[in-house]
Amino acid sequence: MKKEVEVFGVTYDRYVLLQLHQLLADELSLKQVIEMPSHGAKAAGSLYSIGFGKAGCHVTLVNPEMEMMYGWKELKIEDCVKTLQGIDVYRTGFENNTFDLAWNFVTWTELGNPSRYLLEMKRISKKYVLLITCNNFQPGYPWHRLLHMLFGFPWNHGQVKYNHITTVRKMFRDAGLTVMEYGAIDTPGWPDPSGPRDVRLHRRYGTAGASPASIKPDWEVPIIGYVKTNRFPGWMKKLGKWDMTFRKGVFKLPMSHLFYVLGGKY
Repeated sequence: MKKEVEVFGVTYDRYVLLQLHQLLADELSLKQVIEMPSHGAKAAGSLYSIGFGKAGCHVTLVNPEMEMMYGWKELKIEDCVKTLQGIDVYRTGFENNTFDLAWNFVTWTELGNPSRYLLEMKRISKKYVLLITCNNFQPGYPWHRLLHMLFGFPWNHGQVKYNHITTVRKMFRDAGLTVMEYGAIDTPGWPDPSGPRDVRLHRRYGTAGASPASIKPDWEVPIIGYVKTNRFPGWMKKLGKWDMTFRKGVFKLPMSHLFYVLGGKY
């Protein structure tokens, strides 16, 4: 394994997730949360839900990266999480209405049938479904596609048609979910991706017959230390405040790396 440190941009989007999770946990009175699937996207997996854990929710991680579970222990919230391996995300076996919230961070677009997956997420949730997705309506997206073309990297970032907020909102409505809230998050002011990191990761883990699922970096995740000490860089806190204050709607969409759609069973 080669050592990889998550860069400050990845650390920032994890910080934004912490803020969003706390807000949703409070506003929606969340207690039982499932993240499905819970592997990573060009970053360490199985740590995206720590915000819900810190907010006091009980979290179930489906098909996690077990080597990253150390983060939950370091933050002393390991009692708030359980892991389940080998789950078919289209037919999970969970009873109807088991969780308050079913959610995923970015990787759901890698699935072959996202519409069928969303119906299963709706079935196992008693109240809410949340999907967070890469945003193609920002200048980093065409640059990303160009990098893949120039270097000959296969596209392994999911079905790009789902990286548009209007498509995902329609998908929620087609599944019988009421779109309660949507918006743009992770808006740091620079395009996503910047370039060199993406090229390095593809060269090391995504080419020559390798795939991120079979060959993974040895990730170092700076956000764990920040959360553990509750000491975050000043720029991160200031940027995060603006990000959360104006998250709803499409105002920030042209420069946001991510967007989210929250649906309810009503």
